Amino acid sequence: MSPLAHSLVAELRERPRHFGELVEAHTDAPRRDFLRAWGELRAADVLARDDAGRYLIRTQVATP
Repeated sequence: MSPLAHSLVAELRERPRHFGELVEAHTDAPRRDFLRAWGELRAADVLARDDAGRYLIRTQVATP
């Protein structure tokens, strides 16, 4: 996984977040790079959602 994807995983392990929160936290990254990293997480099938619709990392999945 890319460094940005690892950063997203770390943030989502810290606490659940809405997609927009993650985008706002990474405005320094080019949009294409951010979306590519997000795609890495989706492809790795490590994302889940809580009752409020926020993303989180599944607890049973090891660090990708």
